[in-house]
Amino acid sequence: MNVLTLIVPVVMLITAFVYPFFGIKLYYCTHVCPFGSIQEFAARCVSYKLKMKPTTVKRLDMFRQVLWAILMLCLWTGVWFDWIEYELFSAFAFQSASWVVIVIAIVFVALSTVIMRPYCHYVCPTDSLFKYSQPSTSKYKK
Repeated sequence: MNVLTLIVPVVMLITAFVYPFFGIKLYYCTHVCPFGSIQEFAARCVSYKLKMKPTTVKRLDMFRQVLWAILMLCLWTGVWFDWIEYELFSAFAFQSASWVVIVIAIVFVALSTVIMRPYCHYVCPTDSLFKYSQPSTSKYKK
């Protein structure tokens, strides 16, 4: 087995799950994940950001949690495993991504100019996994 094929997942796991224990919370989302990185870049292009009410943020966060639970249930039961093909991460494989995924990805990148990483914060299943697995002390919260 190629050593590089083993190193890449290990580096990703370290940046995602170990870095937060040392106070480096969003490194994976902003530097390793291509969709998080492009949203971060788009956010820097526009200085104006929408201010959302705390109730709106709570509802969007609840939506992300419910969506994550439904998607995990689909995976564990085998009911709908193909949802992974619609994860926006796949938009970077232009040849194999569906046009629906590419359009949704473009919409979220456009939204990220006025809302900080909207896909990451309110939809991304991977971010949900990170939030559930990281320490709950206040210095580690987003």
